[in-house]
Amino acid sequence: MSSVKEFDYLVIGGGSGGIASARRAREFGVSVALIEEGRLGGTCVNVGCVPKKVMYNCSMHAEFIRDHADYGFDVTFNKFDWSVIKKSRDEYIRRLNSIYENNLNGSKVELIRGRGSFTDDGSVEVNGQKYRGKQTLIAVGGYPTIPDIPGAEYGTDSDGFFELETLPKKSVVVGAGYIAVELAGVLANLGSDTHLLIRYDKVLRTFDE
Repeated sequence: MSSVKEFDYLVIGGGSGGIASARRAREFGVSVALIEEGRLGGTCVNVGCVPKKVMYNCSMHAEFIRDHADYGFDVTFNKFDWSVIKKSRDEYIRRLNSIYENNLNGSKVELIRGRGSFTDDGSVEVNGQKYRGKQTLIAVGGYPTIPDIPGAEYGTDSDGFFELETLPKKSVVVGAGYIAVELAGVLANLGSDTHLLIRYDKVLRTFDE
């Protein structure tokens, strides 16, 4: 086993919080390392607000095209190719991932690629190498819970929405929060026969009236 590599500050998780904290710590002149096994930028950049806004804008174009006749434009909505927007969106996200990595390099934060696990001696092991920070930040985010019910394997979560290779002909979105409502609206606008399932009498019930 390799010896333990020491840092003043060790960050586990390369999302918005972890990256911002790591770069800020470097401004104080301390040694910093950041551990991340996936894409840099976290939920917002990869499977959250950034790609969602791309899809929202895409769906708004579809709505504008359908409304053009009311404003005197002779425009026909012939077809929509999901693969085109997915390719463009994914390329955009990859550029953002690269920007985050360049920013870490520019700040002289050591990027450690892999999954970190705490060991009995308090260090963090990644790919057989141990690391220890005088201070350690755990900023790993979270994952949705998939219900243990028959048929759950045929569904997906909001992360999986961004992995879809084609626009579903029919969609069922379960939930009444803003993520469910936004994604249901995107799917419906782009041509999927979409149904929203909710438990109570209205959507967004915890938001302002």
